[in-house]
Amino acid sequence: MKVYAEYFEKNGLTFRANTLLRFGDGWDLIGNAVLANPGSSKPMEKINVNDSIKVREFYSKYRLKSEFIKDRWYEFSCDPTMGFIEKIFNGFYVEKNKNLNGVIQLFNTFNIRNKDLPLAIEQADSNKDYPFLFSNGVENYFYNKPTYFGFSNQVLENRILRPVAENIFNNSSIEVRKIYRDNFDENSFYHPMYINRSYKKKGLDIYKNEILLPLFSL
Repeated sequence: MKVYAEYFEKNGLTFRANTLLRFGDGWDLIGNAVLANPGSSKPMEKINVNDSIKVREFYSKYRLKSEFIKDRWYEFSCDPTMGFIEKIFNGFYVEKNKNLNGVIQLFNTFNIRNKDLPLAIEQADSNKDYPFLFSNGVENYFYNKPTYFGFSNQVLENRILRPVAENIFNNSSIEVRKIYRDNFDENSFYHPMYINRSYKKKGLDIYKNEILLPLFSL
C-alpha cells in the first residue's frame, strides 16, 4: 500500500485530508471509507513528480482537477487503521481473499491529525470555523463504489461532528447505502480498529453478516 494525502498546518494544528490508499499498480477508484479523524500516519516526503501526475489524473477523473494543489500533497506512512481498512476491503474478516488493485479514498468526519481522538475532538470544538476542518460534501466523490462508514461513537456523541457524519451518510447515493439501514440511528458505525479487535475475540458474527459480507460482495 502507498498512501498520499493533502497536508497543511494552521493555528498550531496539523491537518490531513483527501487521503488516497493505493494498492497494486492501478489508479482506478475501487472503494471509499469515512472514519473519525486522521491518526498516526505521518508525512514522509513531498509527493514525487510521477506520483503527482497520477494523483492529478485521478482528480481529473473523479474529483475537480482545479482542487489538486501539488504543494499540499505528501506521501504518508501507513498506520494500523489503514491496514485494517485493507483487511475490510480484501475480505480478510469474512475469510475471503481479493487482491486489491486501485485506490480507496479515505475521508474523515474532521481533518485534524491527532491519534488521541478525545483531544482531537476538543481541538475541533475550538476550531469549528476553520474552513478545512470538516469533510463536507465528500459523498459526491463516492461514485457508487463500496463504501465503509466507521465514524466511531465519540464522533457521533459530539454535537458538532455528528451532523457532519449524518450529512455524509444521508446524502450518499441509495447504491452506497443499500447495505445499511435507511435510518442513520439504526446503524452501528464501528471504527476499523473495533472490527479488528472483535475479529480476534471471535465477536464479529453479526456485523460480519450484516455489513462486511455485503460490502465485500459489491
